Amino acid sequence: MTNSDIDALREEWKTLYSQTLPKLAKARDPAQPRWPITLDHCFARIILDNVVGDGKQQWDKVTPKPAVRSMDEKQLNDAIALGLKIIGGEVDLCQLDEISLRCRGKNEAKYGKSSTEGVQEQETQLLPSTGRRKRAADDVEGDGNPSPKRTRKELDRQSTLDSWRTQASENVPSTTSKENHQLEKPPTDRKELQRQLERIQSHPSLTPYRKRLYTILLSVPQGRYTTYAAMSDYLVSSARAVGSGMRNNPFAPEVPCHRVLAANGEIGGFHGDWGKNGKHAAKKIELLRGEGVRFDSRGKVVGEPFRRFHEFQEGALDSSP
Repeated sequence: MTNSDIDALREEWKTLYSQTLPKLAKARDPAQPRWPITLDHCFARIILDNVVGDGKQQWDKVTPKPAVRSMDEKQLNDAIALGLKIIGGEVDLCQLDEISLRCRGKNEAKYGKSSTEGVQEQETQLLPSTGRRKRAADDVEGDGNPSPKRTRKELDRQSTLDSWRTQASENVPSTTSKENHQLEKPPTDRKELQRQLERIQSHPSLTPYRKRLYTILLSVPQGRYTTYAAMSDYLVSSARAVGSGMRNNPFAPEVPCHRVLAANGEIGGFHGDWGKNGKHAAKKIELLRGEGVRFDSRGKVVGEPFRRFHEFQEGALDSSP
């Protein structure tokens, strides 16, 4: 691996623990049932103790500080992979935190107390040992104060049925009357939508993040497409986490992962293969064209991606016109 490759891994790791994960924690993202920390150095501690320290000792007993400069390629890749699992809800952050604190002899001091006390204690005690203590209260967002981004999402939601019958004028090519009928979706589709929502919510092994991912995927209407980046922006996660969810979608094709494309308008992945030369790319293009999505001569999609996602809150179906 070249120096530039290592530098790219270091930058990805730094962004993950210092920006992405704290942002999710402060937003109380549903990927985790509980976010016990919100500060960047705490995320670094947890991940590095579990990866570099192998869950047995604190990381700086294994490799010198600063970790971002001393970690090798495997350690960087493993740290990034664990961070993405946290984002995707594939691992429990509290369990990882507990392991990390156990490595440092501090486990009982935190997890024997209430969650609020635990958050404040950890984020003051576990700063680097310079004798300084930092207030954590300002970094912990109360449940009664939703973030501005979440408020905007609430305001942007359309009626549930609206997302299932987007008109041809919204970047959808001219269609026959038969195709228009398919795009508008008759009222009986409300029952089908409700059935898919129930399938998602009742699935026994899905994480909260994946349930939310497949729920908003249902809001991408026939004849439109979205992107991994657009979905990750809405979910405050990563395009890679969205891609993993699409690859492991147990509800396809009813929950339409084929409507998710790469940010540059190219085909992206489908059934585990990536790109326009992938084994299943032709099938994905066929499905999209059959729904009214257009591609140019270079194989890139025409029109803007769909971004007005829905989370189909309780009662939404009954309130649709």
